[in-house]
Amino acid sequence: MDVDISDFTAAQRQALFDLLILAMYADGHLSAVKDEQLEMLLIAMGHATPHDRARESDAAVTRIRPHVHPPLAAIERMIALVREFKTRKQQKKVYAAVENLITSDSHVTALESNLLTELRLRFRL
Repeated sequence: MDVDISDFTAAQRQALFDLLILAMYADGHLSAVKDEQLEMLLIAMGHATPHDRARESDAAVTRIRPHVHPPLAAIERMIALVREFKTRKQQKKVYAAVENLITSDSHVTALESNLLTELRLRFRL
């Protein structure tokens, strides 16, 4: 995943990662491509060792898993996460990252589509 997060705070980086975990679990179809994209983001976030990346990934899954189903809970969690991003530039980066992850497996579910629509509405894109 090639997203410039240099202007993101630590809280924004965590919110982005959580949002991507939410998007990944929304379709119930985990893929190596999505895992690789998330791994690259964790490296960009400064998690240099595999142990650090696994710990951060596990923590995000623990935070997000209760919000994946029902679909309304996923959308509500997404709304809470996107409040972290204040500038248009950040919002565009976040939307592009989520869209890239969702469409990377060429299989977009109704929930994933709804998440993208809600994200676009929240960011007014």
